[in-house]
Amino acid sequence: MRIMLRTLFVLSILLILLSACTTSNIDAPLSENQKAAEINIQLGVRYLAKGEFKLADEKLRRALKQDPRSATAHWVFALLQERLGENDEAEKHFRKAISLDPKDSKAHNNYGTFLCNQDRVLEAEKEFLNAVENPLYSEASSAYANAGTCFLKVPDKVKAEEYFQKSLEKNASQRSALYQMGLISFERQEYEQASFYFQKYESVAKHNSQSLWMAYQTEVSLGNPGKAENYAHQLKRSFPASQEARLLAESYWNAGKKQQ
Repeated sequence: MRIMLRTLFVLSILLILLSACTTSNIDAPLSENQKAAEINIQLGVRYLAKGEFKLADEKLRRALKQDPRSATAHWVFALLQERLGENDEAEKHFRKAISLDPKDSKAHNNYGTFLCNQDRVLEAEKEFLNAVENPLYSEASSAYANAGTCFLKVPDKVKAEEYFQKSLEKNASQRSALYQMGLISFERQEYEQASFYFQKYESVAKHNSQSLWMAYQTEVSLGNPGKAENYAHQLKRSFPASQEARLLAESYWNAGKKQQ
């Protein structure tokens, strides 16, 4: 589950980096303080993404002084506080951001991620759904995928699958939803479907040791030795010290014993 939480946090950071900071009224001219605050927010985001928390804190506190009504400054600062383990402070600033701009979908999505990290799944679901209420929100697929990943914690795989499917309806290349649907399909022994999801995942994301191991097992189950060996080769070459590489070696050894 720690992998899931790390993924959710990285996604939150990427969502910030992929879009410029904006005020709630994009048509209103920015004051000099607001412009300076936006610059400091972007600097804070970059430092946060690099793990330079002291510098991130400095820039984001400066942004909050320059523009105390910036919803973006508050929820980015909340992300930093979460990383520092200051959850009460983080929640305070998430709530402040949403009170300042109730239509800020990124604030809702990131607050939902925070709540999920606190195992407050139903509260998190509400925030993810608030995030996708805006039809212009470009990362609705990510919010749905976050909701699905959160429900895996319950675990409620039926609800999780519903959200992963909604995510893929919004964006057929949403990598987290593709990977999780591959896992769900494999567990159901729906190997053709699992193969479809893992191949689609491969087309939009770099494999990690876990995804290679699952793709390998899927092709073995389908009786596709060529495809299976391709995944096995990638796993041994790229992640030789991983737990999955050890599992692969054990599977080879067990297969050899059966043939004796």
